Formats: sequence, C-alpha cells, structure tokens
Amino acid sequence: MKSAIKYFVTHFDTLQSEKPHLRIIQQINKLNRKERGELRTQLFERAKFLEASKSPEQIILWLEKCFQIIDKYSFSFNRVFFSPGNGIKESIEKLLREARLSVDLCVFTITDYELARQILACQKRKMRVRIITDDEKILDHGSVIMKLKKAGIQIKTDHSHYHMHNKFGIIDNRIVITGSFNWTYTATKHNQENLLATSNFDIVKQYQTEFNRLWEEMFQL
Repeated sequence: MKSAIKYFVTHFDTLQSEKPHLRIIQQINKLNRKERGELRTQLFERAKFLEASKSPEQIILWLEKCFQIIDKYSFSFNRVFFSPGNGIKESIEKLLREARLSVDLCVFTITDYELARQILACQKRKMRVRIITDDEKILDHGSVIMKLKKAGIQIKTDHSHYHMHNKFGIIDNRIVITGSFNWTYTATKHNQENLLATSNFDIVKQYQTEFNRLWEEMFQL
C-alpha cells in the first residue's frame, strides 16, 4: 500500500494523462474493500501535505483521479454457474490454480480426483489449506479425503448423527464459492447443480467467520 501511495504522489502531475504502471494495477487488484478504504484515507491525509505546493483545485482533481484508478482496478468477481456440464468444475479449478494465500473448504464430500489434484497443488505451493467435511462421507467409496490428509492437509470433521452438509469455500479470504454443488463426478456430469462465486466483501466476511467458528468446533481427522 505504501508503494501505491508513493506512486500516486510522485505522479501527481501526470496521473490524469497516463495509464498506471502495471505493478500498481496489480497491487490495487489484491486489496479487499477494507484495505481500499484505508488507502483512500491515507491519500486524504497525504493531500493535506500537498497544500503548500498545489492549489486546492489541483488537489481535488488529483484525489478524484486516485479514487477513479482504485475503483477501476479493484478486484471484483460475481458469477453464477450451473451443471450438468463442466462450467462449475472448471471454474473451481481455475480459482484454485489462481489462489495465492489460503483455501478454506467446507464441503460435504469430495470424490472428484481432478479437483483433489488442484487442492494438493495449492498445498504444494505452501498455502494454508483447511478442509471441513462430513465424518461419514469420508468412508464412501472414491472419497479422496484420506489421500488429502496423508499429503499433510489439515482436515476436520463433525462427530454427529447428522450431517456436516455445507458446500462452500473461501479462496484467499476474498472469494466465496457456494451452492448445491458437491465435489463429485456425478455432480459435474449428471446432476442439476448450481454454484455462486462472489468477491462481495460482506458476504466473504460472513462465510469466513462461519468457517472459523466451525473449525474451532470440529474434530481433527
């Protein structure tokens, strides 16, 4: 964030006419809503120190341009997918491939080997990967949960006569995927399923809070 502020200040006179550097675009793209708010606040504070050398009109135009750039290059992802068909599965695989920090999955069952490979790839990239799943479904034929556990992935389950029936995930604490979709071959090829993927900050925050609550309550596999 400091480098973004420095960029905006040092490019005060050219910000209106030139496209931002790629590294600044990438930095802004990584910020969540809270961080974007903090960036705007810091730019307001920095504007106070520019009053000695710039006119009020120049400073207002500069702030407006800074905020336009932040809004334009902020990350936003809102999609809905349906099956049968490969749309849901391919979208999950893409999100897992692009993950950089963490993957939290709270899913009823996982039997799809291709999705499991993407989860393992996240773990090999030294990311934090956590899975909550149903204690009975890990015994199903084709379940990949024990394979993921042997690879070193943290897994927790319920100990209940009822089911841990959630089907959601949080990628990098900024994208939620949720819907009816089970992580199985049948769900991809035959079932009528849906998946919503969103970067809406308020929704992501609520799902992350619920995942963390369940993680504290569930039992280590």
